[in-house]
Amino acid sequence: MDNQTHTTKQLSILYYLYRFRFLTSTHIQHLLNYKTLRLTNYHLKILTAQNYINKHYTRSLGLANQPAIYFLASGSIKSLQSSLHLTAQSIKRIYREKTRSPQFISHALFIVEYYLFLLKESQKTKHTLHFFTKTDLQAHPYIIHPLPDAYFARVDEKQETKRYFVEVIDEGTPRFALRKRIEQYNDYIEDGKFEEVTKHPFPTILFICPNIGLLIYLKKHLARIYEETSLDQVDIYLATREGAFSSSWEKIEAMEDSL
Repeated sequence: MDNQTHTTKQLSILYYLYRFRFLTSTHIQHLLNYKTLRLTNYHLKILTAQNYINKHYTRSLGLANQPAIYFLASGSIKSLQSSLHLTAQSIKRIYREKTRSPQFISHALFIVEYYLFLLKESQKTKHTLHFFTKTDLQAHPYIIHPLPDAYFARVDEKQETKRYFVEVIDEGTPRFALRKRIEQYNDYIEDGKFEEVTKHPFPTILFICPNIGLLIYLKKHLARIYEETSLDQVDIYLATREGAFSSSWEKIEAMEDSL
């Protein structure tokens, strides 16, 4: 079945799933700006029946109320390829979506929830939000690799722009992996590629931690190395996942020398 047989909204659902990877029907409802779930579920039913999308749905005891989580199925490839020019890597990714781990899916769902939160906040403050998922960032080779979870820019009414890289840390991430990621950012800042290509200042880095213990560790580590590295050239903020939704951010400062 080709593009002509799909409504604009159905193609939008495929596009959002391509960008965010995993979405619930409620996420899709908000992304489509529908007032109720009825129309959303109608589109999802059609796309599922046509093998354009698939869903994880658990009937396990105690988990029966968990919403179904939708993802792209192999039937979507032809449709997406005609509008997005998918790479071989992107196609391979679609085939693998149904075997992703619960942690991977949870991580993806957090990204869309954070995007919807930022969108709501931006509407309240009359900011314009430009949000790029990891999928979107693949088209920008000058961005740090491995890619951040997201990049966004907020433009205020005076046309002043603030830019951010988002790093979402999973539960159980080894501390050496966090230290390595910070080294990668330090090298990227020193390289100057972002400023050179975009002609913009380096974005603020936001680390979103799974718990307070990891936040405290990261804060101490960053404060200890802050002035010895190029990290002191940029703003770095930390929050827990809950804190990110209440704007409870802690700014990294150099560690004060004890007397």
